[in-house]
Amino acid sequence: MKKDIAIEEIRAVRHQMSAECGHDINRYFAMLREEEKQFQEQIQRGKELTARLKLEREKYPEKTDDSPVLRAKPKS
Repeated sequence: MKKDIAIEEIRAVRHQMSAECGHDINRYFAMLREEEKQFQEQIQRGKELTARLKLEREKYPEKTDDSPVLRAKPKS
């Protein structure tokens, strides 16, 4: 199977970040919360986009099986 370079890079960075925290999950999450503070605008934008998507999905609900089905050919 061919390696995905992007996935390998993500895993390497994640491992490096974990090593910086001594592989302590509590320190790792604390570090992520600190990093998150630098990206508040992007986080807010993501929340707005998610809310907009949810509204769009509510406007146009998916078809259900109880809706009438059109036939390819009418019955004779």
